[in-house]
Amino acid sequence: MAVKDIVEVGQSTVSAHLKVLTEVRFVLVERRGTARLFRINDACVERFPTAADVVMGRPVPDPTPSPC
Repeated sequence: MAVKDIVEVGQSTVSAHLKVLTEVRFVLVERRGTARLFRINDACVERFPTAADVVMGRPVPDPTPSPC
């Protein structure tokens, strides 16, 4: 299934967003022939609670190395 079919926006919009997300390594891409398979970088997802702490003004846990 194509991403554009899931989010109901134009292909160019999807491409632009995925480009930015892959540049910062939030989304990882695997090329298979002419197709590209995208997945969310698990290391970034593990950092979500820390990001929420910052927004909420809570103490942030000690940082651990992360590719994000």
